[in-house]
Amino acid sequence: MRIRRFRSEDFEVVLDITLLAFAPIHESFHNILGNNIFNIVYPDWKESYRQYLKSLTESNDKENILVVEENNSVIGYIVYSLNPEKRTGELGLNAVHPAHQHRGVGSKMYQRVLAKMKKKGITFVEVSTGGDSSHAPARRAYEKCGFTPLPLVRYYKAL
Repeated sequence: MRIRRFRSEDFEVVLDITLLAFAPIHESFHNILGNNIFNIVYPDWKESYRQYLKSLTESNDKENILVVEENNSVIGYIVYSLNPEKRTGELGLNAVHPAHQHRGVGSKMYQRVLAKMKKKGITFVEVSTGGDSSHAPARRAYEKCGFTPLPLVRYYKAL
């Protein structure tokens, strides 16, 4: 397994990994919220991810995207940000291809980014994830890396 910087030619595979990894999450959201609210909050979640990743990969943020390769194939990625003035960082969008999940790939990505952040003088890092069952693997991985959870709740109501 090798972790390296994102390259433009990685875009489609990173998008594919995102859509595959996040499909169960959006299915869970759909089940929780129902059709009406889900379609308002996430009208085209796949296109939203495409546009978000495109904005990241076409900006200076591209330098803060790492991919994980195994046998010369990208199997995961992570986006992160730094605020050197405040000495803070954030783990952003990240995913591992479903065929490679539950093998420690995510933990290796997080550890690599956390080490980079520490080297740059970052003293505090945060990451956000969902509280539903589809996010349980992400919560376990973050806690395995030493993150402390602070449960938050977001409410939705159709009128």
